[in-house]
Amino acid sequence: MQHQVTCWLAVFGLIVSSPFSRALAEDEGKAGLEAEAEMPEIHFDVLDKYCLECHDSLTEKGEVNLEDLSFSLVKDIETAETWNKVLNAINSGEMPPGDELQISDEEKTAFLTDLSEKMVLARAILSDSGGEVALRRLNRREYANTVEELLGVRPDVSSLPDDQASAEFDTMGASLFFSSDQLELYLETASETLDVALTPSKKIPEGSRLTRIEPEEIYYPHYLKLASNLLDRAQRNYAWQLAGGTDELAKDYGYLDGWQAGRQLNSFAQYYPQVAKYLSAPENKTGAAMMITIKDGFTQIKLPQVMWNEGGKHTIRLRAGAYADDPDRYHYLEFTRRDGQNVERLGYRKVTGTLRKPEIIEFTIDHPPGKNLAYWVQKRSHEDRGDKNLWAVHREENGYGTPWGIWVDWAEIEKSSSEGLNPMAQEILFEKPEGMNIQEYYREVIQRFAQRAFRGADVEPEYLEKLYARFDAQRAEGKPPVAALIQPLAIILSSPNFLYFSEAVEGDDKTLSDRELAVRLSYFLWSSPPDARLMKLAREGELSNPEVLEAQTSRLLADSRSGNFVRGFVYQWLDMHRLGMFSFDGRQFPDFDNAVRDSAREEIYRTFEKVMHEKLPLKNLLKGDFVVVNDVLADYYRIEGVKGHEFRAVKLPGDSPRGGLLGTVAFAAMGSDGVRSSPVERGAWVLRHLLNNPPPPAPPNVPQLSRFEDEVLSARELQKFHQEQPQCAQCHQKIDPIGYGMENFDPSGQWREVETVITGRKRDSTKEFPIEPAGKLSDGTEFESYYDLREVVADRTGDYAMGLTEALTAYGLGRPFGFSDHELAHQIVEKASRSEFQIERLIHELVQSSTFQSR
Repeated sequence: MQHQVTCWLAVFGLIVSSPFSRALAEDEGKAGLEAEAEMPEIHFDVLDKYCLECHDSLTEKGEVNLEDLSFSLVKDIETAETWNKVLNAINSGEMPPGDELQISDEEKTAFLTDLSEKMVLARAILSDSGGEVALRRLNRREYANTVEELLGVRPDVSSLPDDQASAEFDTMGASLFFSSDQLELYLETASETLDVALTPSKKIPEGSRLTRIEPEEIYYPHYLKLASNLLDRAQRNYAWQLAGGTDELAKDYGYLDGWQAGRQLNSFAQYYPQVAKYLSAPENKTGAAMMITIKDGFTQIKLPQVMWNEGGKHTIRLRAGAYADDPDRYHYLEFTRRDGQNVERLGYRKVTGTLRKPEIIEFTIDHPPGKNLAYWVQKRSHEDRGDKNLWAVHREENGYGTPWGIWVDWAEIEKSSSEGLNPMAQEILFEKPEGMNIQEYYREVIQRFAQRAFRGADVEPEYLEKLYARFDAQRAEGKPPVAALIQPLAIILSSPNFLYFSEAVEGDDKTLSDRELAVRLSYFLWSSPPDARLMKLAREGELSNPEVLEAQTSRLLADSRSGNFVRGFVYQWLDMHRLGMFSFDGRQFPDFDNAVRDSAREEIYRTFEKVMHEKLPLKNLLKGDFVVVNDVLADYYRIEGVKGHEFRAVKLPGDSPRGGLLGTVAFAAMGSDGVRSSPVERGAWVLRHLLNNPPPPAPPNVPQLSRFEDEVLSARELQKFHQEQPQCAQCHQKIDPIGYGMENFDPSGQWREVETVITGRKRDSTKEFPIEPAGKLSDGTEFESYYDLREVVADRTGDYAMGLTEALTAYGLGRPFGFSDHELAHQIVEKASRSEFQIERLIHELVQSSTFQSR
């Protein structure tokens, strides 16, 4: 019966949304439609009998009150949304809960038939009552991209207003507010960036471009001195012990007391073996092994600092070989740059040469102008104390610590010469035409810049006159012309016409102009301003032509700048901030380090891009026969034959648990706390992002399970105790089974057959629990294994497409997806289903909609 009801709803939705029925509804008039969009009173008996015990005005379980709910679905948006929740909950079988009295098939059919019919009418009626796009400013990403497009220099936006105080996406106008006291922040940021952009890069003399570092000149003397100090401590300690080893004698041997003497002897026992090993290796007299010590940290190669006016592409070059007997993970170099205490990881390279036959490795850096930065090379690392913890584990095994992995003969940096202004700055300071005097020239510079910065919008003459006056005042103070330009140009980059998307409403017509459409489209797909080609079509009034708009949408998606969309949208849509929330203990997860974490994030982006650019069925994001990986992830996934740091698609065997989002290390890690996997986080993530059936927020005052803190329990056992609480059971029965189905992945994303829980105060004991992946979804669908669960999820690509469409709508329009958008989303998904829900098709249908093209 449930299947019959669902099928009837689908057919009815297509009939009611047909052009003929919509035209007929319009002829009947709005008043008649509103009267029809009302649930028959007879259905109150269903609510009273099956729902009000938990959802009346006194109980309001889950913050849902059905007792006072109006039976007019078009009373307001809130009422319609509540009825929509009722429809989804009953139609999916979630309500009433399994342990409560169930609605009979006859009652359910009648109730859902009427409600679904009224819901379609309500969506049509309310489609014009809400969903206005809020006036919004550029968020940080968009501001940085836009300024970089104008100046050729990326600004530091860390001091600018936050983007996501209360919004799902950083494009939401409601949270992109601006106050007058923040104006100074924008002025300061713009002035600093302009100063860099309009200052020519200095020419680096030919003989100063290449600097080579011989690491043995740094590290061999360092460790020689360290070994001498350690031996001296040990000799003094033994002499002190022979003399009696008392606190009174300690000062005679250079110690404060006996405790310090004992501590320094322990230091000798810990560190001297690896220092002695380093000094005894002949290759370290002509190079340096990439050793890590708990005392001194990494053997790191620091290259000469690149100065603020040396922006451009430079090359780091090393001659290196790998120790063949050391674990493969230690054969990777990590490249970083540092600005004070801030460390940015730039990438990784695997060393495949040997000590007998080293190889030359090159790494290109794109140095941002305006900053003095130091570049470093070291062995790939863990976050927090992971490397030190892992060092202790290795020391117990081999007596000296972490294997060296790599030896470096020499390292060098070769700076390119990029004398003069960058191309964007050259466009600002264009060559002065003959016959134009200096005053006219600089006024033209200001006027052209304002026109470009305001993305083609008209610039008021009065505004320009004020800018000219600012320039003249700066000149009167004795500043050179270019320096005098900085203030008026900074004012332009801090003005509302630049910071805000200007979409003027004229009368009742809410249709975007072609210029406004160009701006909305480019910031949707590029997070940056329209290019000249898009603006030309807008000026000619051609962009709103559906065929032209479709062609331009395809062009923007094919452009490399669409990577801004992928990273901005996917990161937020899939809650990928969780990937960086927790530190993973190096002892427990030795292979899950910074290289894996960074590569795991990139794998998600590159997979999404592949499915989008190659127009693959959307189902490939739920279950695919390939992964998109580099050598780091291929090693981690135990996939052979992948060489090089470039990401590429790799075919998977049929029995692989990888392929699709569920099999990625990123998903597994996000569904953990760095110590144990979380069935709740994983199950809620799948419901929220893959099945478009998000669970409600956790209720307040959730009972703690502190009474079990001294017991060693499996993840499944811990979650069962949550279900003992009535306020928790309903949601956990929906969430937890999905999480159990993915318990074969440990917190770091590696496959396991048992869950190993580390116990003991010293973390020196373990207890194992067999994985039980079988479960049942809230609609009754059963699965026996992770592979079965993956099939169940993949079979619901339509639900996934709907969730993706809702997210794209919210991101692209800069406002939350609301009830009035449901009809649009259903139309988009229905049209895209003909192409197996291709991502590009979903985007095309959204862009072609009147909603996207309206204010």
